[in-house]
Amino acid sequence: MDLLEPLPDDVENELQNEKILVCIKGAFKEWLICTDKKVCIFKKGFMSGHLLGKNSFQLPYRNISSVQVNKHVLSGYFEISSGGIQNTNKSYWSSDIDRSPQKAPNCISLTEHFDKFREACVFINNKIQEISNPKVQVVTQEPVNDIPTQIRKLADLKESGILSESEFQQKKAELLARM
Repeated sequence: MDLLEPLPDDVENELQNEKILVCIKGAFKEWLICTDKKVCIFKKGFMSGHLLGKNSFQLPYRNISSVQVNKHVLSGYFEISSGGIQNTNKSYWSSDIDRSPQKAPNCISLTEHFDKFREACVFINNKIQEISNPKVQVVTQEPVNDIPTQIRKLADLKESGILSESEFQQKKAELLARM
């Protein structure tokens, strides 16, 4: 599924040094943009409460607690949750500022593209997982000149009865093979 729609012109300047990975337009002049570093929601226009300006809501992946798509009969919304953001049930048809996804900075109102926004949820959750559980493996190798010291330590362990003769010979052979 293609999650890269055309980027709004005036948004490109705000994301100059970032790689854009997802860009999806909501029902009005609302865009979900995911970069390699963060998730952004850009809004402009009368329907989103920004007659003469625009709003930019941005969160680094590590600060996002959840993302979801809520679908009603013909409409719905995409929502990002994070610490400090009070989530309330929204209604596409509401004019109440607290219940309107068009007016909420962390929501995008939807009338179509529900599958694209669900796919974006999967993408965002995967990014969150990557950041919270990096698979970094540190491989260290002992310097060659340290191997005789290690063999002496193994010999001490054998002398004190911690290692058997066969265990000592096996470990010694492993260390000598590294030289």
